[in-house]
Amino acid sequence: MESVRRKSQDLLHKALFESKKNGSANIVTTQNEEGEDNLQTLAKSIENAIYELNDGEINNGYKESIRSHILNLKDRQNPLSQRVLTGEVDPMEFASMDSAEMATADRRQSNEQLRRNSLQASMGYTMDNRPRHRDLEQGNE
Repeated sequence: MESVRRKSQDLLHKALFESKKNGSANIVTTQNEEGEDNLQTLAKSIENAIYELNDGEINNGYKESIRSHILNLKDRQNPLSQRVLTGEVDPMEFASMDSAEMATADRRQSNEQLRRNSLQASMGYTMDNRPRHRDLEQGNE
């Protein structure tokens, strides 16, 4: 199971590195006494926080959370990655975010519209919020 955690840390590090390379924030990479750069340290901190939030278990929740966080770090349209890199959002706060909290404003709006459309369709409403009527004698809507 340690290999899964190490791979998760590597993937987070790669996503952070790509965000740093593509971002507008001026992030300086430094090394600590162990020879790790600050992005590796940040990736380990994020992974450790996600691991702790999943009760110290590597389960589907842990894996899904890692995937979600990596995807959001890689999203060039999402300013969250720059906020994580600059320290505005700390690793524990970032790790505790769900996909809705990490989403960009455009993505949230798109998701909300999709949710509303699905709800309307499931309740039998037309797009202009009028209920569909059935002609019961003819069996038509």
